[in-house]
Amino acid sequence: MLTVLGATAAEDRAYGALVASVSASEDELARSTGLSPEELRTALTSLGERGLVDKLADTPTRFVAASPSLVEAMISQRLTELHEAQRALDGLATQYRTNNLARTADGVFEIIRGEAALRRCSLALLRSARSEVLNLIKPPLIAVQPQEQIRPAESVRNRIIYETYALQQPGMTEALREGLLGGDEDARVHPKLPIKLLAVDRTAALLPLAQQDTTPIGVLVHESAVLDAVIALFEYVWATAIPLHLDGSRNGSAGSSVLSDEDRELLSLLLAGLSDEAIAMHRKLSVRTVQRKVHALMDAANVRTRMQLAWEAANRRWLGDVDLDPPDEVAVAARGNGDKLDL
Repeated sequence: MLTVLGATAAEDRAYGALVASVSASEDELARSTGLSPEELRTALTSLGERGLVDKLADTPTRFVAASPSLVEAMISQRLTELHEAQRALDGLATQYRTNNLARTADGVFEIIRGEAALRRCSLALLRSARSEVLNLIKPPLIAVQPQEQIRPAESVRNRIIYETYALQQPGMTEALREGLLGGDEDARVHPKLPIKLLAVDRTAALLPLAQQDTTPIGVLVHESAVLDAVIALFEYVWATAIPLHLDGSRNGSAGSSVLSDEDRELLSLLLAGLSDEAIAMHRKLSVRTVQRKVHALMDAANVRTRMQLAWEAANRRWLGDVDLDPPDEVAVAARGNGDKLDL
């Protein structure tokens, strides 16, 4: 019992023997504990210093044990000390894990702070691209604006996914149309992107730390399992996004030759979730004209609703030879305009 408080086994045996008796002399304690006279005297001296044994004014000298409540108080104090030690150890363990993570992550993560630094990092990534650029674009745009027409080299495949809301900003489609002309981009649209992203050559990726960009801070991720996961996320979103066709863009295919460039753009924006009003604003047309053009597309597909139009557009590959699931396009079309019959 007393050994947990730092006492020796001899001290524990001597105290236990004294508690079991009213009082005892050294000879009596030696017989009951089996300790040698020297071991017993050392134990009694130490127990006396701890306040656990008192001497009686008898001859020969007799000893009595202090109340076990004193031992209980000592145990309680030790428990308090152990709890404090545990809390201190938890703090050290947390610091150790943080430092160990920093050592492990060294060379994998780099924090980029401030709008100017984010812009420099974005431009450096684009200019360093040799084979591939992956880009998820959603508002608000901070580092690089689309109207700047900053693109990687012509030999680099540049895949971009725009969030639908980004295309609803004034002048956006005009800027994109000019940027796509003569470029080497593959562009698609998704109703809701999970994050912003700029990845280059599958060796580095820049993404924001603050989802709402309340603070312009990003993290540059180098080759690692985290980078692999980010690229896998892009590929998943790409597979579910709608191809974006603007006049003169390279996103066409043999299957889409039945449509004019204007019709492909209209269908692309429609299935991307833009409302008739937003399409009219970007195309500088009246809403009524947009509705008439949509109706003409429905006639060409021999359908009566926009949901059916989305389905037929996917089946006929009007937006390119991509692996799209028609129900997903239906959902996007319905989300943008509803299932309208009366145009």
